[in-house]
Amino acid sequence: MGDRLVTEVMDMAPATLTHREAWVLAVLAADAHDDTRTTQSSVEAPAVLRRARVSRPQMYAVLKALTAKGVLKRAAAGQRNQAAAYTLLPLSVEPRPAPQPRPSAAPRTPAPQPRPPRQRQAAPAGTGFTEFWAAYPRKVAKGTARTAWAKALKRGATAQHITTAAARAAAQWRAAHTEPRFIPHPATWLNGERYDDEPEQPPNQNQPTLPGTSRYTDPSEKGIF
Repeated sequence: MGDRLVTEVMDMAPATLTHREAWVLAVLAADAHDDTRTTQSSVEAPAVLRRARVSRPQMYAVLKALTAKGVLKRAAAGQRNQAAAYTLLPLSVEPRPAPQPRPSAAPRTPAPQPRPPRQRQAAPAGTGFTEFWAAYPRKVAKGTARTAWAKALKRGATAQHITTAAARAAAQWRAAHTEPRFIPHPATWLNGERYDDEPEQPPNQNQPTLPGTSRYTDPSEKGIF
């Protein structure tokens, strides 16, 4: 296992990586061989997904981001009965600017005036949309969904919060065997601020569904999109 690689990731992971990307990179480093720097287990293995704390769609979205940022590359494509392998690229500490010599006697300058407080700027409209799109199970009207995503970020929601809620909702729909046509469009889900919904309790499997009743209690899950 790549104990040395884990230390390298912890010490020298680029500042451009998100917390999730850095965590997944560390999990892959722990699975990789120190000499070859190549992973040995499938990225879809339940143990790897559990350690990385991501779903399978989220894992592939993070792998794509890590590859684009130049810290990971695919070493071998997945073949039949063979898992895809990924290689960790060498990391290096970003050079810091050399300190400038201090003058012996600096001229006296007036005290700086306090700056007005900076307003919090909303995240760019495209931030995290790829991860959300990979996690959400019904992929329709991508352009409309991207517009709704930008509006959600402007309202103050974070990309990580929305994507986590989408993955949780997807798991609930899978567990309930919900047909895709009863899953809201992604834009409808975002515009309704469904990412702030309380997690649903699992249905009572011992209680039969009475004739003429429906297991959907939310109007948005009855096909009203």
